[in-house]
Amino acid sequence: MIEVYKTNILKKKQVKGIKKQIKNKFPNYCVDFDIEDCDHILRIETFNEALDNDVIINIVQELGFDIDILTDEIV
Repeated sequence: MIEVYKTNILKKKQVKGIKKQIKNKFPNYCVDFDIEDCDHILRIETFNEALDNDVIINIVQELGFDIDILTDEIV
């Protein structure tokens, strides 16, 4: 399962802290950021387990950042 989130995370130092928090809670998640993208993307991939959106969103918000699930839009 893959989920993509829009954030307001702008700095590599912030990315490291958030990535560490998510990996501490979910060591099997693959966590990637693209802060150069206009939506400051957080991308999480799981292979053999469900992805817990509520916990991911809570972790990021508790660290003081905005986060929303980026929905697929067909144009």
